[in-house]
Amino acid sequence: MLKLGIIGYGERIKVILKLLEESGKSTLCAITDINLEKTKLALENENRSGIALYDDAEKMLNEQKLDGVLIGTNCSSHTHYALLCSKYNVPMFLEKPVCTNY
Repeated sequence: MLKLGIIGYGERIKVILKLLEESGKSTLCAITDINLEKTKLALENENRSGIALYDDAEKMLNEQKLDGVLIGTNCSSHTHYALLCSKYNVPMFLEKPVCTNY
């Protein structure tokens, strides 16, 4: 079972997560988001439990043994989080665009 983390728990990334979970080969273990109260409420509404929550992506990557990370943040922060995942050698799914400027 692949252990997944998410950075930015928005609506688009939830669609990707659903597809991965439907495969029966992955499970969501941790989420980093800037709005943890909204994330907690969303998880309750989705009947999810046992998921570690973080307000800092690097802390999540340090503490969790993840097989992959889904990045679903605002476009302007995609590059930052992609580079962070690369630092930890964690495979990632990155929504487009990769960056918003040169």
